[in-house]
Amino acid sequence: MAVGADAPGGSAGPRILEAMPEESDARLQPTQFAYDEVGRALVITWGDDAVQRIGFAGLRLACPCAVCSGEFGRPGRFAVDPELHPGEDELADISLVGMYGLNAVWADGHNTGIYTFELLRRLGEA
Repeated sequence: MAVGADAPGGSAGPRILEAMPEESDARLQPTQFAYDEVGRALVITWGDDAVQRIGFAGLRLACPCAVCSGEFGRPGRFAVDPELHPGEDELADISLVGMYGLNAVWADGHNTGIYTFELLRRLGEA
């Protein structure tokens, strides 16, 4: 069998698989993201019509990257020093990561944390 013979339409290339399950949880499917620069919060509207506000400081303190949250039993940056320094809680940009999360870019240049939609939902409920 030739490579890509199973591809839709018989075209060459890798077989394409469904990216999302047929039944997804609307609670974990964001429909809109907005910045509230005055209130310093990320505002998320979810598929179940819930609207949540996550303050920039709380979002940064919850950064799931290895530097911020730790790894291999070592404490992360905020476990050692939970004080936010200038630029650390100033959200400069966000972008989607696949269909499961957001990448945040902070004014201090930090950009390695991927916030899953599940994590964002939990943060908004806290």
